[in-house]
Amino acid sequence: MKQKKSAFLLALPALIALLAFFVAPMVYILVNTLQASGLDNFVKFFSDSFYLDILKTTLWVSVKVTVLCLLLGYPTAYFMARTQSRMKNVLMIVILFPFLVSAVVRSYGWMVILGNKGILNQILQGIGLIKTPLKIMNTETAVVIGLVHLLLPYMILSITGVVQSIDKNIEYASYSLGANPFETFRKVVFPLSAPGIISGCILVFTMSMTSYVTPKLLGGSKFRMMSTMVFQEVNVNFNWGLASAISYILLFTILIILLIANYATAGIERRVGGGKHA
Repeated sequence: MKQKKSAFLLALPALIALLAFFVAPMVYILVNTLQASGLDNFVKFFSDSFYLDILKTTLWVSVKVTVLCLLLGYPTAYFMARTQSRMKNVLMIVILFPFLVSAVVRSYGWMVILGNKGILNQILQGIGLIKTPLKIMNTETAVVIGLVHLLLPYMILSITGVVQSIDKNIEYASYSLGANPFETFRKVVFPLSAPGIISGCILVFTMSMTSYVTPKLLGGSKFRMMSTMVFQEVNVNFNWGLASAISYILLFTILIILLIANYATAGIERRVGGGKHA
């Protein structure tokens, strides 16, 4: 009881700040929106295929980014967690270095690489693989590339910590029972690292859903996601009510997915246990 009280007191300042600067403003905006137009803006969103397509695009792009980050990040995370090489520190610096560069600068860098006269097209044309420039900029592909580059470190760091917590003796025990490295990974390491995978996927998916700079710069004006639509409704159409409705629909969509993911994480942890105590 004493420990719970101490933990609550330690968390109290952050809880008060969260309630004052996040929850209270959101509730205030929601109340004002409902008072001004009721549920009209929410009905308009769900009854218009234009807005529903934007929600589907946002979900689809976020899923693709999450899957690609997992496929690229898991091998890197496993290597970092298990290697004794001196390159581990160098690799950690390489992974953390992008955090020192803003998303705007990184997006402009991809614009230089992926443009019609960009580095990628110049190289491909120079070696004769293509005759006309590839149309990558202002497409979904460009947005996915930019978001994967932006969010991959979050996936790597989430998985690395969990894999490091898995006792190596568990793997040795698997080998002693006749399992080969692939079977050990599939039946032992991967299930035990599932909480880290789910945490990384939640983080990447959430940040993909709410990303604005990268879709705006790499996707152009014709490629729309939920965050860019909020900006457009506020600054172009001056429709604050619809912008608020889109924001809350995006928020509730993410919350539903987070609840499902948390439920899945709890179920997995009950079945396989934690890394060191499995």
